[in-house]
Amino acid sequence: MLITIVTHNAYWFQGCPSLWGEERAEAHPRVLSALIALYTALHPDLLCLQEVPERATFAYLAESLGMHGLYAPGGIRTAYGGATLVRARSATVRDHSLTQTPTGRPFERVCIAVWVPLGDRHLSLVNVHLSSNRYLRPGEGERVRLAELDALFALHPNPDIVVGDMNATPESAVYRAMVARGYVDAGQSAGTHTALSGRRLDYIWVHSSLAPCLRECHVVGGQTFYLSSTSPTVALSDHRPIVARIAIPPAPGSRE
Repeated sequence: MLITIVTHNAYWFQGCPSLWGEERAEAHPRVLSALIALYTALHPDLLCLQEVPERATFAYLAESLGMHGLYAPGGIRTAYGGATLVRARSATVRDHSLTQTPTGRPFERVCIAVWVPLGDRHLSLVNVHLSSNRYLRPGEGERVRLAELDALFALHPNPDIVVGDMNATPESAVYRAMVARGYVDAGQSAGTHTALSGRRLDYIWVHSSLAPCLRECHVVGGQTFYLSSTSPTVALSDHRPIVARIAIPPAPGSRE
């Protein structure tokens, strides 16, 4: 069974630079409409979003895309909400953003897990937005991100897939920790930065047991990622979406 997974930091659906004229955690109708059109064209079975401003935006997305799922405000920074939308009606989605991490505090942003039944087996995925350096003391960010990662794996020791904005480059301790846990960076071969700043911060990590089933992974770019008829040019977010397609094998012993 071929499934399509999309992860995207939507930057509160305001555009970049913001169509509001200032950074604002509020969806702009024009950007929201354009991103819905982009997501629709990608045909996701799982759509994992970071920086979703509020529940009403999630509800409108779900209805427009014909999907369901869960919205969660950020654990500490509530404006940094997130959402996981799934096409399978039998999927189960849970919010873990308020779970205490080894730092003694919950996730700064979001941690959302989903289980999708696929015939005789299921697919487990965690959508996460790790802390950035924005609200932390200098040098503290990596420690907080690693603690959040430890909390994620304490909750779900071996999810099939981990996606999201990790606020960590391929040179970081967070990246090395994911590799050490047996995960493969699906977008490594795409060779394209995900943030408009020129850095790779967003990932689709596939457990090594499932990595041979990866069929495609790419970063969305080109004109489809920009609003038409704007001057200066406005991108749909300060991060580009990542798309992966994975051929999920049947469970051992299945007759498929």
